[in-house]
Amino acid sequence: MNTLEFAAEVIFVSASGVLFPGPLFFANLIYGSKQGFHAGIKIAFGHTVVEFPLVILLALGLFRFSPFILTNESLRVIGLVGGFAIILFSIAQISNIMRTRRIGNINNNSKPFFRINNNERREKEPFVLGIIFSALNPFFLVWWFTVGLKLISDSIYLFGVIAGILFIFSFHIWMDYAWLGVTSYMISKGRSILKTKLYNLLLFSVSIVLTSYGLYLLVANIF
Repeated sequence: MNTLEFAAEVIFVSASGVLFPGPLFFANLIYGSKQGFHAGIKIAFGHTVVEFPLVILLALGLFRFSPFILTNESLRVIGLVGGFAIILFSIAQISNIMRTRRIGNINNNSKPFFRINNNERREKEPFVLGIIFSALNPFFLVWWFTVGLKLISDSIYLFGVIAGILFIFSFHIWMDYAWLGVTSYMISKGRSILKTKLYNLLLFSVSIVLTSYGLYLLVANIF
């Protein structure tokens, strides 16, 4: 696998964690309705505060046990676990899309999760929620310990620890900023992300392709 192919893999697989609705996404819509694009950037920055140290810790853990983990056999096991996790996540998201496609607008009357007393506190809340909803989101943690771990191990195997960490994180994190920024801007303009057929079609398409990718990982690492 060359650098370009791996970069494409990181970006595509990252979509399984970035695009699907979760507590961070819904908080982004609520604060985006009040603060627009800047709310999404603040929430993404709070998310980064949690995500980057987690990636470093996982990468250092892999490096510490690299004589045992970064071998062809162990990478095959990680590939199997990652493929199985991708399939489960994708099936769960397809089921969730079918159940929640009629969710209504989150409009300008939406209330923040915390009562706002002043402008300074209002400005800080998206950043704080970005930290809280990342650290306490089980899906986020499970994703990095399964699907994300496979990407981290491949990145270290290809580029080494420091370069591997920087490579995978840089090709992953920009999607969070882009997605949260764009959706917070759109909700501030009164455009409902959740009610659009295009959005549901996007999630469904990503889920189907991710399922295929997960099956590919299973087949490639079994035979």
